[in-house]
Order: sequence, then structure tokens, then C-alpha cells
Amino acid sequence: MFDFHSTLLREKFIIHDTSVDMDEDKAIVALSNRIVIPLPGAGKAENEVFIVRAQNMHSCIRMAARILNTYIAAGPIMNRPHSFDWESAWEAIVNDYEYRYNPDRWIAVYHNGHTIFKSGEYHLLLDVIEKCDARNSHNYERSLPLAEEAFKAAGKIVKIKHESNVALVVNLQPDQGRFGVIMRGAARTNTFNFSVVPQQKGALNYAQCLAVAACFLEGVQLAFMVGMNNIKLVLGIFKRHSMEEKKTKEAGRRLGRLNAEIDTLERACVVRYRPEKPEFSRILSEAEQLGQKILHAPGSEDNSGSASADEPRQGADDKDGASTGHHGA
Repeated sequence: MFDFHSTLLREKFIIHDTSVDMDEDKAIVALSNRIVIPLPGAGKAENEVFIVRAQNMHSCIRMAARILNTYIAAGPIMNRPHSFDWESAWEAIVNDYEYRYNPDRWIAVYHNGHTIFKSGEYHLLLDVIEKCDARNSHNYERSLPLAEEAFKAAGKIVKIKHESNVALVVNLQPDQGRFGVIMRGAARTNTFNFSVVPQQKGALNYAQCLAVAACFLEGVQLAFMVGMNNIKLVLGIFKRHSMEEKKTKEAGRRLGRLNAEIDTLERACVVRYRPEKPEFSRILSEAEQLGQKILHAPGSEDNSGSASADEPRQGADDKDGASTGHHGA
């Protein structure tokens, strides 16, 4: 067994065509979540490094879990007699709720700068970035200048601005796992940590631990959305029997399934939280209280329902995470 350390980043790339102007409103925005999966090689073989990018954070982490799971079960991935079924892995990751209500979902998996699997639509700049990263021995800071040079060689002068922040820190060892989850709002940052230790002898299930981290990333976002939508339904901003109402109810059921997956890990392992476990029901209730303060019935005052300082905005984790247009996170 091996140690696994990685970080999930939320990223925003702002691309300016300098032949036009540097007006922010005319910039193209590419959003993404990104995690690096370094895997030890067999014997003297070189290590395998995979990069996963996805429209939302939980899909990114769940694919990382699938990669770790198949590596632990069957060893190095790229030179197998029978190729790993990336399509089936992706289909298993996309749950019923995601399938129905997130048509913009996408994912891309890279190895040595090559896209070995992709599904959905995303900005092709991300492929260029990964080619440059691999060419520069995964010195990620150098990939942007190289990408700009690549565009220049193709006859297009662009300036690329990069913004990123950490969403999840992962440290896994055979006898324990530690996670740091950072949820950013418009005005404050909420952070919690959790550690996992097996109750019985044997190595920690890395894939299960990562899957539960994905449950928290998805669940916090869903709980807030459900709470806000509940108030929108009460106020008449959303209509009864509308798609929004169906989505809200289905999201509530999805939260129950996420809680069940977390409970399964807590029964199999000793899981400790600091400062406390984020309860989806509490987040939902707090969102309802916030909605009562900032939302208004149609015709009374502004009822746009825009994010307040307390809303856990996730940048590239929003539904428009596949955006290639002029609007950012």
C-alpha cells in the first residue's frame, strides 16, 4: 500500500484576446475543478500521473476514487492487456439527480498531457493547459505562459489570467486518512477537517474515504440550495409542480442517500470531525432562515434570490462550470 496526497483546486481562467481589447466584459471564461492523482509505478516502472478535471467538485473526487480503486485492485492502469473502462466509471459516478438536473456536466481525464477520456463540453483551453503542464514536468505554474506561447504560435495573441483556490486537501495512509474541506462564501470561509482510522486490522479503503469527501462537497451545496428553494416555493418565486419544485424535492432525497453513504463509513471506521460534522439538515435550516431575510414575494421587492454574503458559492462548482462565454463564477 502507498501514501496518497493531493489537493482539489477550483479554477477560473480568464482569456483576453489582446488584438481586440482587455475589456473584462469581453473576456472568455473557462471554469474547472482539478485534482492530480500520482500513482507509484510497478517495480522500476515510472509513476503514473493522472489529472482529472470536471464541472463540479464531487464528480472530480469520485473519478479520483475510481482511479485509486482500480489501481489498488489491479496495479498500473495504462499498460493493461484490457483497458480500464472509463465510460462505465463515469456512468457510475453520474447519479440520477445529476443525470436529470445537470445537463452541463462534463469531465476530462489526462495522462502525459493527453486526454484519455472526456464527456460533455468544456473549454479547449483546459486541454492546452494540460499539454503544457506535462511538457514542463508538471510544473503547473509554468503551464500558463506556455499556453500563451502555444496560442501565439497558432497566430492568436492572448493573455490568460488564472484564479484558483483550494477546495479539498487529501492525505491518505494505510492506517489513517485526513481531509481538510474548505467551503468558500462571498464574505467568509468555512473549513472543517475529518480523520478516518480503520476499526479493524487492514488498510484503509482509500476509494471509500474519497467518496465520502465527495458526499460532503456535494451535500453542503445541495442542502443550501434546498433551503433557499423551499423559501422560494413558499413565497411563490417558484411555482408548485414546476421543474424547480421537482428538482428541490429530488435534491432532498439525494441528501438522504449522501447521509447514508457517510453513515456507512462511520460504521466501518472511527471518523472524527473538527470543529464539528457539517449536518446537512442544519445547513438546510440555516439556508431557510437566510432565505426568509433576503427573498421577497414577486411584486413586493427585489426577488432575484441572488447570493448573499453567507451563500457557499463554489466558483467552478456552479452549474455554469462549463461556461465558455463571458460570465464567470
